[in-house]
Amino acid sequence: MHALLLAVTLAMQPAPKHIDVDEDEVVEGANKNPDGEGVFARKKARFGTLIKLREDFRRELLKSAEDR
Repeated sequence: MHALLLAVTLAMQPAPKHIDVDEDEVVEGANKNPDGEGVFARKKARFGTLIKLREDFRRELLKSAEDR
């Protein structure tokens, strides 16, 4: 079963393409980026934490015990 699955998977993959360029042929191309323009990323914004760590929460515990 595994061999069949492997054979089907390999048969579905495209074969690699090979391009021959002779010495007398000239290959020309263009830069796909804008001419003379750089692409700059913004710096990552840093925000302070919104979580406040409490050292003592006895009041909340006593209040929840009184509500019962």
